[in-house]
Amino acid sequence: MPRPPFYNPTADQLQRTASCSERIRQEILRHGGSMGFDRYMQLALHDPAVGYYHGDHAVIGKEGDFVTVPETSDHLAYCLAHACAGLIRDNPGHSILEIGAGTGQLALDMIRYLLAWEQLPRKYCIHETSETMRSAQRMRFESQAPEIIPVVEWLPEMPAELDCAIVIANEVLDALPVKCFAVDPCQLQERCVTTTGDGKLDWCLQAPCSELDTALESLMASLPEPLAGPYCSEICLVLENVLANWSGCCRQCVMFLIDYGYPCSEYYHPQRSMGTLRSYLKHQVSSNPFDFPGLQDITVDVDFSSLARAAGRQAIQVLSFGSLRNFMLANGLLDWRPSGKDPAACAAETARLKQLTLGSALGERFQVMVLGKEADYEADRFTMRDMRARL
Repeated sequence: MPRPPFYNPTADQLQRTASCSERIRQEILRHGGSMGFDRYMQLALHDPAVGYYHGDHAVIGKEGDFVTVPETSDHLAYCLAHACAGLIRDNPGHSILEIGAGTGQLALDMIRYLLAWEQLPRKYCIHETSETMRSAQRMRFESQAPEIIPVVEWLPEMPAELDCAIVIANEVLDALPVKCFAVDPCQLQERCVTTTGDGKLDWCLQAPCSELDTALESLMASLPEPLAGPYCSEICLVLENVLANWSGCCRQCVMFLIDYGYPCSEYYHPQRSMGTLRSYLKHQVSSNPFDFPGLQDITVDVDFSSLARAAGRQAIQVLSFGSLRNFMLANGLLDWRPSGKDPAACAAETARLKQLTLGSALGERFQVMVLGKEADYEADRFTMRDMRARL
């Protein structure tokens, strides 16, 4: 397997990616020579034995493959804690449920703020399927803030029942499995995964499966103009099931869903002809999702219009939608102050604050959708500029 010049995997890592590749190849053989890309993505990222998020290699941070906003500063934690504190003041019975907490830094910083403001939730639950990540999160809490561990409960499965919950999913939706498709002047086809004569993984084109065919028919009808080939993109068919799973354990909940993405008309814009599928390995971006399966991240942008429709089918209301910048400005960001006294550190924190607020790519590229189940709040509680009309 060719190696990018920036990457020198260890023997254990090479063994892991070989095992992941073989797991995928065997399933391809059992299913007649191909599999949908959604199944490939599920195995490569989420398989408990060989998936990317279940390995013992670093995933997030300087030694990993990508960096999330909570790793760069505590500004997001401050603003999310501000929003949660208001909800907890309304109803002290609220618990917080974070889905896929990554390194645990967001949870740690949020709990610190909520503790300082005397607005702790009944429980801060972290739903994390990866045992490796659960262990790393516990270690971070034990080393940095052991006094707040009693508030936290780690859950490999979704909780059985929470009465009132605040659900937080930061950069989780972008890792959900997607179907890939291609448009040419004559037809729509599904982009599937196959093996070449020398055993490598590669793309192949097939007639869309029935579920994808139905979804594409609905998508094409919703667009302001037809997609003209050559055009490749992707579509997530599991959003409704995911929202049902996240909200099903709660009688009442407010969800904060934070990710990079677009409304449907922008996601499937004619100029976005290569889709949004990409991979990350050691902070380098690749368009080949078949390099080092099990060792590189695979991600897509979120179609927030599709997410809103999926919420509606679950009787979940879209309370607000807007940029991360406008969410943070509505939730106390301008009241934030540097935590330390070192001038250089304070200057760096202030620079990161400006990156999030001064119309930068980061503050506008990320979107925040707030959903409510049996909960009704005005949009201005969560954003400076509600953009639901764009959905």
